[in-house]
Amino acid sequence: MSLLGALEGVEVTNEASIQSTASTPEGRHALAVAELKRVADDAIDKLSRTDRRFVEDLFESKERVADFMLSGPCDDPSKGLRILASLWKADPQGLTNRHEQTTAAAVALTFAMKDWPEDKAFDRYAYFRDSRKAGQLHPGFDTLETWEKRFVVSAGGNGGFSDVGGWGNDSLVWLRDNVKLPVSDYTGACWQAPYKLNNLFGDSIHGANYYAPFTHEIHAKRVREVGGVCGSLSHYGANAARANGIPAITMGEPGHCAYAVRVSKGNWQPAYTLSWQRGLHTSLWGRTWTQLVIQEAAFGNKAAYDVCQAHLWQARSLKEKNPDLAEAAYAAALEAQPINVPAWIESVEFLRDVRKPKPEAWSVIGRSIATKLSGYPESAWDVFSRILTPALAALADDAKLEFLMTYHAAISKEDGPVMWQFDDALEAQSKALGGDDATQLAFFEKVLAIQSASKSWFAPTIAWGQKKFSTAPASSNAYFAVLGRVFSSANAGSNEAGLRAALGPAILAAEEAGNVEAFQSLGKAGSSLRKPNPEKAEPFPGDLLSSGGLMKASSTSQWDHPENHWGLMEEEGGSFHTNSEVRPNVVVRLGKLGDVSGIVVLGSDYGQNGARQMPLKISISENGTTWTEVFRTTEQKGPWRIPLAGKATRVQFVKAERDDERKEFFHLAGIRVYGRRLQ
Repeated sequence: MSLLGALEGVEVTNEASIQSTASTPEGRHALAVAELKRVADDAIDKLSRTDRRFVEDLFESKERVADFMLSGPCDDPSKGLRILASLWKADPQGLTNRHEQTTAAAVALTFAMKDWPEDKAFDRYAYFRDSRKAGQLHPGFDTLETWEKRFVVSAGGNGGFSDVGGWGNDSLVWLRDNVKLPVSDYTGACWQAPYKLNNLFGDSIHGANYYAPFTHEIHAKRVREVGGVCGSLSHYGANAARANGIPAITMGEPGHCAYAVRVSKGNWQPAYTLSWQRGLHTSLWGRTWTQLVIQEAAFGNKAAYDVCQAHLWQARSLKEKNPDLAEAAYAAALEAQPINVPAWIESVEFLRDVRKPKPEAWSVIGRSIATKLSGYPESAWDVFSRILTPALAALADDAKLEFLMTYHAAISKEDGPVMWQFDDALEAQSKALGGDDATQLAFFEKVLAIQSASKSWFAPTIAWGQKKFSTAPASSNAYFAVLGRVFSSANAGSNEAGLRAALGPAILAAEEAGNVEAFQSLGKAGSSLRKPNPEKAEPFPGDLLSSGGLMKASSTSQWDHPENHWGLMEEEGGSFHTNSEVRPNVVVRLGKLGDVSGIVVLGSDYGQNGARQMPLKISISENGTTWTEVFRTTEQKGPWRIPLAGKATRVQFVKAERDDERKEFFHLAGIRVYGRRLQ
């Protein structure tokens, strides 16, 4: 088909033609070619003069155009086309194979990113081509589509692409040949390399000489032999998976580097992770974990994704000459795939900047965003936030709060899929709303009332309100009154009881969600309600690693006071009280990953009820899944001091449990963990 022929039928004249053109492979192909010419016309003209056959063959092939245009965004389409043309020119015979065609497209799209070296693209393509032909990759590689391969061919980072001192192809070859694991086991591949801040000569990883004595070695090999810290280990684990044809990414966490492996379609498994606050280093749509989850769902329904993209191309071509039809095309895109976040963003920005909706339309738009994206609250907020300022400016004062509540009403029914910076969203909403303390507290109360039924967003809402309102004399009393009104119960007749009734469920919700930040904030908010525990115990050397952490008991009971949970890991002491059950336990997540010198466990009763804890067993873990017993006693009198110097070098979790088959209550007053911080 000629270039002219490929563009036939692209013209959209009415809403019926919007649907008919995007609904067929031929129509989508024509739209893709037209869009490619729109965004890379100069590059296509240059390629037509130097490699006309490539351009003609590309435009003629539905598969090849779709590989490039329907596999996620391309940062620089002109650069991507140049790379793709160079790959086809260098390996015309190999690229008659469909598997190599998708690999080439994935490489072109990946190396089209800013600062990625264009001259390294062929080497990356050749590595995966040759490894596949030799049967050296995981068999799953041949089942991957182009968009999935982008998470494989993006191997590298943390040292660049150089074969000397970086994660170049020599490292990929070494990892391919030396790290052969079942797919799910690549989440633990990082621990093939030792965690070492200083090498055997005493040079720090943060200096220039850490790997200097080992420049003769391939980088991946020397990481495994010499060691490193979180950045080196996470890149080792992720690149080991990618070198074997398995999608993986690295990601940043506060003060830490982690990674994730796609262990099966739709299932990304975090590895070496210390926090839910993750910034992805590789992603098609964005940098948060939510965006990874939602893009996986969107691309998993490839037919819907393709139609959605076709409608977006239509809308872009119509924006200036026929805004009415452009709006219809955007609506069609969202109807085809309601969870396509970039489509939502492009659509609402067109409405905001070009169509300028009337006040009543903003409420409809806001409700649509919140409803369609409610399963992904962070993404819903990402889109909703883009209309927040103009919508609030257009709406009457008495309608502004209700506009914001449409978002909260939609997401309150959803548990996830993951934790995110919900407090930042609340802060942005409150700032946009403006007003005095009374207006802000009214906003908080409405949000709290809606989110009180939410397992995920209730605790962060209270934590945000506590931070914003409880410390200022002008608002603290009103804040506590709000808590009392929203969470009133049969025993909440006074302000203190109302606060207790509010904090108890919120603290338990934070524990259930594993939200350390909310647990800490709520725990501190309950300081006036806690009963001090005067018992002292000799500490072990080092920092109090448990401070700033989180606890979760196997159950709660009518004798449990969640406001006391915070003190369990602190010097002031605290308490928890489970229900009567078999093998009750409490798990403490330390505030910092650490090399533990010792643990001090305090009982809440050494007398008649002290027998409830016996036999007492203490275990430690790095990941919260695999446990190592370090202490067991039937001696009822504490406190119990457990020396662990040199025996517990990487600990993130401590578990205390009763180690028998009795059905009984379980309660302690302190679990204090001491040692040296590793992060």
